[in-house]
Amino acid sequence: MRSYKLGERDTINRCLSSATACLYGVSEAAILAAGYAPAVGFIHTGKPQSFVYDVADIFKFETVVPVAFRVAARKPHNPERDVRLACRDIFRQSGLLKRIIPTIEQVLAAGELTPPKAHEEAVPVAIPNKEQMGDDGHRG
Repeated sequence: MRSYKLGERDTINRCLSSATACLYGVSEAAILAAGYAPAVGFIHTGKPQSFVYDVADIFKFETVVPVAFRVAARKPHNPERDVRLACRDIFRQSGLLKRIIPTIEQVLAAGELTPPKAHEEAVPVAIPNKEQMGDDGHRG
């Protein structure tokens, strides 16, 4: 259980909260983009974001937890901002965005569940993304 009393632990808790919020946002975006329901969790249940928490837990300890502790150790003036920037960087470096949906599909396949089929009125992407010049931080 995290303590929110003022002091050194306060910075650590603020960093952990900010980092997990970043991961929850990215996880929920991927879940919605893949056509899954954020509320239908397996481990976490009864919350509007239960599946988000399940998916985020798969990646949490390799991404945002180490980031939160590294930022907290520096004792920054604005820990939430520093954590958000560090999370952006670790998500990019780890290729997290490219890994979330395939991981969801692997997890569901392990439970012998099939991915949802496209809606009968669904159309393919009208304008596919072009290959980008530069690294992931540049817009195409």
